[in-house]
Amino acid sequence: MYLVTYDIGNSFIKATLTKIANSIEFVGATVVNTHSTITLGGKGVEQSTEQWWDSICRSTKELLKNYGISSDQIKGISFCSQLNATVLVDKNGNTVRPPMTFLDRRADKEFKDYFDHGLKLHGLNIWKLFKAIRHTSMVPVGGYSPIWKYKWVQNNEPEKFAQVDKFLDAGDYLLYKTTGRFVRTEDSAFCAALNDCRKGHSGWSHTMAKVYGINEKHLPEIVQSTDIVGRITATAAEQMGLEKGTPVIAGGGDVAMVAIGCGNTQSNMTTIYCGTSGSVSTVVDHIIQFADIMMIAVKGPNTKQKYLYGELETAGKCFAWARELIGKLDNSQYSYEECASLVSKAEPGAHGLLFTPFMNGCKTPFEDGDIRSSLSGISLETTRGDLLRAVIEGICFHFRWLLECQAKKCKISDTIRFAGGLARINIMNQILADVTGHTIETVKHPQYVGALGAAAVAAIGLGQMKFDDIHSYIEITNTYTPNPENHEIYNKLYKKFLDKVKSDRKLVKG
Repeated sequence: MYLVTYDIGNSFIKATLTKIANSIEFVGATVVNTHSTITLGGKGVEQSTEQWWDSICRSTKELLKNYGISSDQIKGISFCSQLNATVLVDKNGNTVRPPMTFLDRRADKEFKDYFDHGLKLHGLNIWKLFKAIRHTSMVPVGGYSPIWKYKWVQNNEPEKFAQVDKFLDAGDYLLYKTTGRFVRTEDSAFCAALNDCRKGHSGWSHTMAKVYGINEKHLPEIVQSTDIVGRITATAAEQMGLEKGTPVIAGGGDVAMVAIGCGNTQSNMTTIYCGTSGSVSTVVDHIIQFADIMMIAVKGPNTKQKYLYGELETAGKCFAWARELIGKLDNSQYSYEECASLVSKAEPGAHGLLFTPFMNGCKTPFEDGDIRSSLSGISLETTRGDLLRAVIEGICFHFRWLLECQAKKCKISDTIRFAGGLARINIMNQILADVTGHTIETVKHPQYVGALGAAAVAAIGLGQMKFDDIHSYIEITNTYTPNPENHEIYNKLYKKFLDKVKSDRKLVKG
């Protein structure tokens, strides 16, 4: 049985072909183009639903053509998508404005107007904090939260807001485009801080929708990740090159899909992901939220498992910036292999160069939309390799910080599975092991784990697989153990990194 699944990332959409027999067999993947991302006023970050859909259609046709698969062999499709986007559509499913991605922070005022007064705990109004935790187990902290972006449109674009019929996330929008049905996956509803999580309750929280001023008519039906939402419509089938009536399984957000695609489906298993953004997640058995480290256990497709999650907004994006920057120095296009070679030649510590990876602010372990990256220790001897290595080390220092925060709240695994585009770079894996002190495992096809997770969830929804099967199906390709000498060097540099972040935060606050 063949499945096509899609990973809707911040930079591009990956279409993946998998074969489900007695395992999950990766067949191939295709990417047709990158997203056009518009940045407005330093905080607004928008993309295009038309471009999303065009990428879906073109990549599907190209995928089938490249791997010689006919449309009638595809028995289902599903999605792994970025979370915390805000997609507002009218009754005909047309977007009333461009979608605001998870990087969009223009709604800081709406967030602060709600939380920034009265008696506070962790900088938030204590009574409103407890009310949110009681009803939804999720506190919408920061202007990037979907409900504040919804409120921003209501406050600043009333004519457009008057056209809104449904309030969706990125993956939910594509479920509509393929089936004609408006729904939200449960993890999407949960991350919107509107899912009623009280014992014995489910669905939308009517109480919190009223408190936040959300029109409940804008909230569609909630579905589970393994549900067959519907079947591909005739219009979508023609545009995608698939068969009308092909089942569409809901899938879900990248938090759960990435962990599942890594095979981390057992308690206390930890995943680090480094794509455009980065994350650390650990499988736990109940919803928990820690306001002191800005982490929450996110719902996923298995009701028995949650994912304690911390995010680095710009992880691989920082590396892409550095890669592009060194290319501008001599009008060259540096490949990943060339970058890896330069990094390998630079010594641990990058000759004193220290980088903090906050190019679009920080979410965890503290929330600050104004802090930005810093690069210190530049000298006349600084090389391209030093710059690239310092950026990678800065990313890894932040991952270590998130790991240590999680380790204080729950058990994390000694061996960590690492995935995402940068997991393809061997030196990155070794630096991650040396910085964190953990053994690092990489899985086969690490850049496609989100789509592979969606394939596993689709197979479960179609009755072809069980959650307990997934861990044994994911193949480990490489293992990296910490170099004791380098780890000792990084222990000292890590303290400097934390001190640098602390001083930068003071500068931002003035």
